[in-house]
Amino acid sequence: MVHDELLLWCSERGAGSLDAFRDTYTWLAKGSTLDWRIALYNLQVLGHVEVDWEARIWSVTPPVLTTLPDSGGHALLVGQRPLWLTQRLERLHEDPDPDIAALAQSVVPLPPHRQADGPSVRMVTLADPEECRVLCEVLGIAFEDRAADQLVLRLPRFQEMLTERGVQRGPGGIEPQKMSEGGSDIWTDVEGHGEPPLHGAYRYQRYNTHRYIYWIGMSGFIADKRTVVYAELARAERWVLRYSLMRRELYAPKRMQLPHLHARAAVLRSGLLPQLTALYPHTAPDRRSIPVHKSYVKYVNIDEGFARKLAESLYQKLKLVP
Repeated sequence: MVHDELLLWCSERGAGSLDAFRDTYTWLAKGSTLDWRIALYNLQVLGHVEVDWEARIWSVTPPVLTTLPDSGGHALLVGQRPLWLTQRLERLHEDPDPDIAALAQSVVPLPPHRQADGPSVRMVTLADPEECRVLCEVLGIAFEDRAADQLVLRLPRFQEMLTERGVQRGPGGIEPQKMSEGGSDIWTDVEGHGEPPLHGAYRYQRYNTHRYIYWIGMSGFIADKRTVVYAELARAERWVLRYSLMRRELYAPKRMQLPHLHARAAVLRSGLLPQLTALYPHTAPDRRSIPVHKSYVKYVNIDEGFARKLAESLYQKLKLVP
């Protein structure tokens, strides 16, 4: 319920500062152990908000109904969820607009599906996408057929993601660490001040948080953590993404989760946040009592073609698992 209330607040507020979001989340989620930044990131991955972490502002995205591939005729509500919209979708057959009431025979809202760490999934079933499109036109919201499949074809490459925030020249900050080749800790301390020329993924301490930079010689490309991590994985030719054809699931290491647009594309195949899991659940020990075996996150309802397009956009070679 906390995350539904949070999304409702975002929908009615429209936009704001990260400080305002933090304060609101702290008030709504009294006693929650989930960090407010993760709560905001989850809303971002689900497609409900856009976030500029550098400028420290967020804004809600317009409401969209999008069909889900291979779902048996379901459409997912993404973006803004003002109270008037959810109430009208829940009572289509009682709507005062006769055009909407007539569509209630073929577009049927489903009960909200709750999920941990994010707002409930809201979907409708439909016999024909065109009828869903007509409903959206009457409601004044957008309709997109298979938004996930459209997005995966437009995912940015590293050249775009690394140049988006600008280039760092000179020292990147204090307490430099470099992404390691393996081991229990992904980041290891480096000697000296971490000054260029350098090559690879680095992070620095900056204002009680970390700043991530991908160095190529004298130029340091400032980016988010996940972009920097996958840039280094590509350079080192470390293939970390896994796919199960039988279960139609995509897996990424929980320490190396997908950049946010890539994660959003995968999430929009189901509307569900990725869940911690063991890569081989049938052979792992009791995963409830030994959480260390849950070393991956999984995305569901992923077909092989989609998985390969997503992996290719990150210069990853997809490895198949049972």
